[in-house]
Amino acid sequence: MKPARLGLRRYLREVMACRLCRNVALLVLLSILAIEGAILVPSYRNYEEDLLLRLEQVGAAIFAAALRGEGHHDERDLMLTARLTLAAPEVVGAAIYGLDGKLTGVFGEAPPLQPGGGESARRTADGSRYAVVYPGARLRLPFTVVANLDAAWIAGELRAFLWRIIALVLLITGFVTLATMAVIGHFVLSPLLHLRHHLNAAAANPEDHGNIALGGERWDELGEVMQQFDALLHEVSAVHQSARERLAAMVDNSTNAVFAAEPDGRLVYANRAALHLSKTMEVAQLNHLSLPLIITSEGRELSMARYLLESVGVAEVELQDAEGQRVTCMIGSNLLAGRDGRPSLHYAWAMDITARRKDEEALLQAMEDSEIANRAKTEFLANMSHELRTPLNAIIGFSEVIRNETFGPLGQPQYREYVHDIHGSGQHLLAIINDILDLSRIEAGVTSLTETETDLISLIGECVHLAQGRIDSGRARISVHVTADLPLILCDRRLLKQVLLNILSNALKFTPDEGVVTVTVGRDDVNGGAWVKIADSGIGIPAGQLDEVLQPFTQIEQSYVRRHEGAGLGLPLAKQYMELHDGRLEIASSISSSDDKDDDSATGTTVTLRLPAERLCGEATMKPRQAAS
Repeated sequence: MKPARLGLRRYLREVMACRLCRNVALLVLLSILAIEGAILVPSYRNYEEDLLLRLEQVGAAIFAAALRGEGHHDERDLMLTARLTLAAPEVVGAAIYGLDGKLTGVFGEAPPLQPGGGESARRTADGSRYAVVYPGARLRLPFTVVANLDAAWIAGELRAFLWRIIALVLLITGFVTLATMAVIGHFVLSPLLHLRHHLNAAAANPEDHGNIALGGERWDELGEVMQQFDALLHEVSAVHQSARERLAAMVDNSTNAVFAAEPDGRLVYANRAALHLSKTMEVAQLNHLSLPLIITSEGRELSMARYLLESVGVAEVELQDAEGQRVTCMIGSNLLAGRDGRPSLHYAWAMDITARRKDEEALLQAMEDSEIANRAKTEFLANMSHELRTPLNAIIGFSEVIRNETFGPLGQPQYREYVHDIHGSGQHLLAIINDILDLSRIEAGVTSLTETETDLISLIGECVHLAQGRIDSGRARISVHVTADLPLILCDRRLLKQVLLNILSNALKFTPDEGVVTVTVGRDDVNGGAWVKIADSGIGIPAGQLDEVLQPFTQIEQSYVRRHEGAGLGLPLAKQYMELHDGRLEIASSISSSDDKDDDSATGTTVTLRLPAERLCGEATMKPRQAAS
């Protein structure tokens, strides 16, 4: 690009304002000054030596011409002739020495040198005098002359020489610097300014490739850069346009409604979902009718454009369309800032959640109905348990009277066996009903704790004795191991006793006669609580059923079908009672993977009961507790 295309004044202004040109020019200026300085100092010294040599030669010529003639009969005539040299402006004095080194005479200003002193010339400190020793052989005279010459003019000559050199250096430096700036401006700055102009245009509208392409032909490296820039700009423009089109297509085909408004409060965009949600055909209708109408949770009514200007974030609102119908929407609004930091576009997405809200309401209603039904079930079980327990008590009582033959013998021994079965079945059914009643009370939240200070070791001993004496306990033996001293614990003795009996009964029921049940009592090293582990060597529980056995009415099919009866309430009740005591019940079990009945691989179940440190009397400060759970 030629400078004339920018205009001469603009071109010069750009060149002078160009930081690159100034930096290069400064570098050139400093380089030239350094080079000229390196040349100037030796030149100055050489010129000074030349002037002194010329003065020395002039002095030699003067004394040789004045003293080389004949007729010097004595020293007096010689000195008279020598004084005539003072007429020369270069001579201010001299001293004459014979060939034997004896001083013949001095006239004018005596020179500071003597022959044979080792110096042939000396300049004074102020530079005004220059003393030179002229041997007789040099002057072709029978004596030696030491001249004191006037050198004051040399300083002026040196100053004039220095100023001429400085002026020449400045002239050359200024010319080279300006020429460098002009060259850089022509070959570098102008293309760079042109490139910067097009880069700004590309930043403003990267898709207008035709107006921002550099074009032109240059056959240097900068021309290659500009050609690469054109290619890159074309690629960026195509990618930007493609990305914008894809983004526009995605937004326009989105199932969520999308709105956009200018800072002046005018909607400028609404995708298909937005128009469908608003029951309109185009954005102009939305602006004309101030639709869609937004009703906030506070009851405010405002148009979508106004809502976009005032709100940022996600909220649930009602949206009224052109037909006056309202739907519940989740709307998220935000803003897009321009380069100056001020909002340039306000936008939002909106999603119709009317159906979801109806589903949620239906779900809440179903949950409420389920809770009511569950509560009714619990109340029914509790009532029925009471209703069933009353006749069962009568059956058990009368069967016990008949079994004991309180009022006389039965007569037939077979009746005694029947009565014994009636009594056992009644007790079993009563135990099941009692468990159901207890579980119902827990689920209803009316079970209360009657807390007393209890000796845990003694309580375990009682439970072991009772469990070992049950008819269905088998011949497996229970061993107790205490690994730490325990203080009294604060608990509901009856409920905790039932927990221990339930777990011990299960362990004995599912352990073969040659097996063993171990009860271990200890302290938790971490939180200081107490724990009781009841381990058996029974059939074990499959890993997939460990969580199921803690649910009410869940049974391990093989064991219950094979040998024992039960409703599957023992472990769930034990878990609930432990949680009432702020404790927990943990189960770990292993089961043999072999189908061989003679396989002696390790099987069995370990149930761990954990009580918190707050339950240990004297170990921690007890917190106030509510009477009901």
